[in-house]
Amino acid sequence: MPPRGNAQIRKHKYVKYSTGKVLKLVFASTVALVIVSIFVTYNLTTAVKSSDNPMRGKLIDDPRKLRNIKSSKDGGNNIQPVNKSANDKQQAAFVAQSNQILLQWIKERRKDQTSSSLSDLLSTPLYYSPGALPLSQLSTFQLCYTDPKVYSNHLSPGGSSRRRASYSEKHKLAYVLVPKSGSSTGRFMMKHEFEADEKFITLKPPLNVITFVREPLSRFMSQYDEAYVRTAPWQKSDNPYYWNPETKKYREHPHPFPHLFENMHSYHDYEDTFCPPSTRKVPHNRRECIDKPSAENGTLTHRLERFVSEYDGRHPFDVHLKFQVPLLSTSDGYPIYLTELHNTTNSEADWTAIAKRYFGSDHVFKNKDGVIEGRSYPRRFNSKLVSAQTQKRICELALIDYCCLNFPLPDICEEGEKKLTCKIDYDEAKKSARVQPGLFPNKEIS
Repeated sequence: MPPRGNAQIRKHKYVKYSTGKVLKLVFASTVALVIVSIFVTYNLTTAVKSSDNPMRGKLIDDPRKLRNIKSSKDGGNNIQPVNKSANDKQQAAFVAQSNQILLQWIKERRKDQTSSSLSDLLSTPLYYSPGALPLSQLSTFQLCYTDPKVYSNHLSPGGSSRRRASYSEKHKLAYVLVPKSGSSTGRFMMKHEFEADEKFITLKPPLNVITFVREPLSRFMSQYDEAYVRTAPWQKSDNPYYWNPETKKYREHPHPFPHLFENMHSYHDYEDTFCPPSTRKVPHNRRECIDKPSAENGTLTHRLERFVSEYDGRHPFDVHLKFQVPLLSTSDGYPIYLTELHNTTNSEADWTAIAKRYFGSDHVFKNKDGVIEGRSYPRRFNSKLVSAQTQKRICELALIDYCCLNFPLPDICEEGEKKLTCKIDYDEAKKSARVQPGLFPNKEIS
């Protein structure tokens, strides 16, 4: 063999080096693919196994800690149901566990350790303070009964399990909107994060159906503010009480509480009441009034208090005045299908948790500001002027939400000789306990 020249030696070394480098890269790639395959297989197996967890329903705060609500604590697994048969088993286990806890609680209340069935223990109704049940808000809601004879005007139109919801077909996730309970934030999150559309769907397994609820007294204040503006006689859009100054006629009929708008003929008249020109930096600048705290002198608050005293709680003049539980019930008074129930006090953290559950812990919101808080502006009436009597009356009107969502009463609503209570009895038709308010709305102040 002839001796090699320097060029040939360099070429041989280069080829040898390149071949070695390629072999190392191929080996490394093969190892990486094996590791990824093992990781994916493990996670898929874990996901399938975890879907059998019987505690799939969303549990909210221990009711004993709800007086100063700060967060919604997950007391169960939030995994989305995979099929109807599996979900039926989970629901049965979920209800069985709730009934066992409830059974023991009732025994202690009745001072009866001999009876072994709910039907015996609840042969006569048991009355208790709102928020006292040893159950989650979701578990309590699932035991609720909304009497259609009392709350017919609060029930959703149609009153069936088919509802208009924000629905993500891709994720089989449905969000049921409840007015003045974080619905603007919910609608935004579903549309932008979950690619959801608003449509009519039937709420049933295997969908994951979620909603948010709100402390009833706080919500009522917001409800009233919203309903006031939407039904004012000068408001043209979607308002049956609109007064046409040209024809001198109402669109459909007069407002049932005309005193609310006495001596007001336009939005500017209303605005000048809660934001008087004398309180503005520039008297003619109305833009200041958008986010300015109310400076009303009690006129609007007095009208709110008169409304609360005259309102029977059964005939809301606007959808925004409807109570939460009836909106989440069917026409026969029983709860719609729900798998998660969250609280608006922890809206941002809960929506973040929901997103991470679907997209992973490193999920970054498409909206750079993350979870929006919805539409928000100061109360137009001076809430500091609302009397204790009026606040207690509101708690009485909204008692179904306190009882069926296991909210404790605010301290102001526990004062006085007459106590607001919830009632639990036995539902023969459903063969289970049944939660209702201890008294129904009426027209007289307690």
